[in-house]
Amino acid sequence: MQKIFPLLIIIYSSTLSVSAGAQTLSMSNKPSQTSSRNGIETGPFVFGVFVGRIPCQELMTDLNTPVIKECTKRKVGLTLYHDSVTHKPTTYKTFGMGKWSGKGKWHILHGTPTDPSATVFQLELDVKTSLFFLKADDNVLFILDRNRNFLIGNADYSYTLNRAEN
Repeated sequence: MQKIFPLLIIIYSSTLSVSAGAQTLSMSNKPSQTSSRNGIETGPFVFGVFVGRIPCQELMTDLNTPVIKECTKRKVGLTLYHDSVTHKPTTYKTFGMGKWSGKGKWHILHGTPTDPSATVFQLELDVKTSLFFLKADDNVLFILDRNRNFLIGNADYSYTLNRAEN
């Protein structure tokens, strides 16, 4: 028995080394190229895709949208489209905005009460209602109120959307 046990260990070890090899890349272990459940739109007509979790009450109140008091946060998204040649704004698509989710036109404006040269994106929600975003940089948008002032978040959520990337 004492002579058989070391022999079994040698046979077992050699079997492992023969069957062990480099891991191969297959569809089952390849990481996903998208970071969202639905994928992120890309292409020459997409200016950008932005997402975030924002406080619920203040924005919906500013947009004259009824909201239940239990609503503490909303996951929102914004896809901005532009002309692939001229790069002028064309349309947008939103989600998570209650009755304002959907499609419409957007424009690039300039100026806020504190910065006359700031780049501001205006979404036409309907004939009387617009939603404004301050372009902080290419990857960050701040949601502004109807007077183009910053909306103040809370300890958990801010009115910030970040660029989503594949």
